[in-house]
Amino acid sequence: MTSHTTPTKTLAVAGAAALLALTGCSGGTAVFDFTEPMVEPAQSIKFRVPDELIDISEDYAEVRVQESVTVSSVESEDPSQCAVGYRFEYVDGGLERLLASLEEEGDKDQSEEERMARALVGEPLDSIELSEDYSSAVVPVSCAVSPNDTENTVKVRLKQTPESGESSFAWAEITVMKSGDLFVHEPEISDDWQLDSDGNWIQVG
Repeated sequence: MTSHTTPTKTLAVAGAAALLALTGCSGGTAVFDFTEPMVEPAQSIKFRVPDELIDISEDYAEVRVQESVTVSSVESEDPSQCAVGYRFEYVDGGLERLLASLEEEGDKDQSEEERMARALVGEPLDSIELSEDYSSAVVPVSCAVSPNDTENTVKVRLKQTPESGESSFAWAEITVMKSGDLFVHEPEISDDWQLDSDGNWIQVG
């Protein structure tokens, strides 16, 4: 696997052991599908676009890359830091389409791994752990001062290929407490999709 660290962002779990341990959080995995606010913290959250929205958004159905992205808190070797693990579940052909689009549209001076690090977690390759098959990553982050601390966050993105005009269809910010609790902030869906008061997906704007 590809292994990169920086002196200021050392991960407690490096290499394959880190990337295989992402499901080891206590309390199970919460599911967040952008339909309701997440009022309780969790130490592992699976982000996905609801099937109903995929069915009515034909453009997204054709260009979506991932089935889900799971974010879990993991230990950081630096006691002043936190860290999260990502696990990416791709739709059939999604990874191949993402790689092809980044090769065509991405920075030609960057390697494939560098482009994928930016695309998947928004961080440079030399500050994270990224698996060779791009199915998982470990990212260091400053611990949040409180659940409402939006200055120290990581982002989760549900990707789509760029012929749609946007590189992500849905995204959210996550704060990470030292306890390992994760809190979701500012979830958004692109293309002006939102729920009406009856719980139906509509396009506005």
